[in-house]
Amino acid sequence: MKKKDIGMVLVCMALGAVLFGTTLPAKAAEPSDGASAQAMVLKVSSYKGNTLSVGDRSMVVVSPYGTSVTAVSSNPGVIALEQVGGFYVMVVKSTGTAVVSVTDDAGNTASMTMTVGGAESSPTPPPAESSSPAQAPESSDPVVNSEWSHNPDADLTANMEIRQEMVRLINQVRQEHGLAELPIDNRLMNAMQDVSTQHFLKHTQYEREALVAYGWLYGGSNNLTSFGADGESDIAGHAVRNWVNSPGHLQAMLREDVTCIGTGVTVDGGRTYCCMSVGNPDGHGLL
Repeated sequence: MKKKDIGMVLVCMALGAVLFGTTLPAKAAEPSDGASAQAMVLKVSSYKGNTLSVGDRSMVVVSPYGTSVTAVSSNPGVIALEQVGGFYVMVVKSTGTAVVSVTDDAGNTASMTMTVGGAESSPTPPPAESSSPAQAPESSDPVVNSEWSHNPDADLTANMEIRQEMVRLINQVRQEHGLAELPIDNRLMNAMQDVSTQHFLKHTQYEREALVAYGWLYGGSNNLTSFGADGESDIAGHAVRNWVNSPGHLQAMLREDVTCIGTGVTVDGGRTYCCMSVGNPDGHGLL
């Protein structure tokens, strides 16, 4: 499909002025006592999906985000677990299957079955519709279509702890408004991290093309914000507060028709560049 044809399929993402700075204290809101039972259910997923290849590393993603857990692998010879920056990371050792289970402080448990193959059966990732919306295309190469704008030198795993915290805070805002949490989608995470390396202060066509390059063809809403990095100890909170205090950006975070999220953070030259994208792989007509 030609570039201009795909561009017509993509829907313009929510636009808004980039915000600078904030005077609010760095304090996250406490979860309400009336949180729904659904929001309290412990869930676990894999950052790169449930099918991996030998040599892959994939973060264990726990929902509700920020929940303290202990993780174990039923088969460390296939998938071993490491702790990196306070998060569990699966390290693929050999082909086979393993069940990765997590247990929170209250004794609640959740598990997922991971399958490891020696190599991909096809160089082209399967269609996104064939997998869960929260999973990325099963490919060790995150760039699906190199014709579209992207940064091949971008470190797609940079600032992951901050990005995970940003997702947690955005989901906290959604819960406070009675909305469901959004699980991470690898395609959105990769695209937004790439976009953050470009130091944008306003929305551009690059954002749309980066989403396509990383396999996201479904439209959605993006937020950007930038602020000084010197002395900043709460980048995730600062970014989310900026968006909460802007009606247009808040509306993007509170969309009811989206099912997944991705974030990006780059710190360079004394400034921080943050972005997020929400979307729905079943919603090709998102505005």
